Amino acid sequence: MADQTPIQEPTTFFRDAGIASFYAFDDLGNRTAAAEARWSWTSYSLADTRGRKTIETAGYLPPVVKESLLSGSDRYYIEYEEGWLFGEMPDMQHEHYGDGRAPGYFRFSFNADRFVSGRRHPLQSVDDIRQSLDQNLFKPASPAKLFERIVRRFLERLKLQLSDLSEKLDSIEDHIVGDAWEDQSERLAPVRRQIVASHRYLSITANLLRHLEYAHRKEFPEELADIVENLSQRAAALHQEGEQLQVRARLLQEELMAKLAQRSNELLYVLSVMTAVLLPSTVISGFFGMNLSGIPFTDEAHGFWTVVILGLAISTIVLLIVRRIGRSGR
Repeated sequence: MADQTPIQEPTTFFRDAGIASFYAFDDLGNRTAAAEARWSWTSYSLADTRGRKTIETAGYLPPVVKESLLSGSDRYYIEYEEGWLFGEMPDMQHEHYGDGRAPGYFRFSFNADRFVSGRRHPLQSVDDIRQSLDQNLFKPASPAKLFERIVRRFLERLKLQLSDLSEKLDSIEDHIVGDAWEDQSERLAPVRRQIVASHRYLSITANLLRHLEYAHRKEFPEELADIVENLSQRAAALHQEGEQLQVRARLLQEELMAKLAQRSNELLYVLSVMTAVLLPSTVISGFFGMNLSGIPFTDEAHGFWTVVILGLAISTIVLLIVRRIGRSGR
């Protein structure tokens, strides 16, 4: 049912009402005065007590929508009741106000005439759309179109992240195949962490949209049903791409571990050979280093060289035996 409450221009009391931004649109999506608007978008700062009070006293919002917007805990979900689509979708915190990779929570609700949203921190995708509106680059004809563009922008950012991560994996893979892999483990670790974070966002978004499509599709207006279906397919495709990157990163990690194990085995083999070869000489030098009477070659002019030759001969024999054992064990 269309909201019969007239749209009012809140510009004069932005600060008192805790409103972060307000836009009014006509039927074609052009910005217009509130008195002539067909629908509007009001964004509240949920960290501001005045914004929360304004939402509490808004007569056009159903109780279930107010509860969703004012919830004290953050959790990702999306529902459709009483002609309102509402919930909490993932977004990234604005890169100028925090960590651009940190999770954000975009609370929203809309029907045919109003789009009401809120956030505790500035959000990147939402701000991108707001800038597009300010520059007149985007003209949403309905609240559903605005919702679609915000979610699409979030997915576009994730797509760019996946493309960048894919290029980094390509570079790491080239180094591993080219045997220049020694320092690639340090490069791969942060890439894997970013892939996991991006994949988590995509998994949440795809699951939310899939649930919405299956649970409420028959209740949606035709426009909203098409939007949800398209967004769900887009999120599912990106989710699959993220899974493929995770598999690639895991395989590269396993290949690095295999190369490290091979290098360790080679070093252990060399160390074992050296130990085996030097052991006879060590034993011989220990015997002849005793300060006891009766030691052989003590009074001979070439006794030292005789012992040296004896030690080298035994070490050579041991080396040949070890090498033969090593070849037969491979």
